[in-house]
Amino acid sequence: MTIDPSILSIYSTGLQSRDNRTEAGNRTKASEAETKRVARKFESLFIYELLKGMRGMSGKGLFQGGLSGDVFQTLFDMELSKTLAQRGTGISEMLMKSLRGNED
Repeated sequence: MTIDPSILSIYSTGLQSRDNRTEAGNRTKASEAETKRVARKFESLFIYELLKGMRGMSGKGLFQGGLSGDVFQTLFDMELSKTLAQRGTGISEMLMKSLRGNED
């Protein structure tokens, strides 16, 4: 039994095309996850800047001041902003929606 090489090339091309579609789908899912992660980080950074600005307006921090108090205040604000971003304020969702709108 002999196999026609042209049939093999058609079959091989079809398999490669299927693999390329699968890779593109996986890249899209990975890209979506990466975009979501970056949007969450942006939300966290935005919240941090809000907290920092509000503390600057009030003139008071949680601590008496000094270098150690400032460092602790900064770390506290960073962790608080991460927690608030994980719970979601809607900023990352709006950013994702805006980015998806640009892809269409």
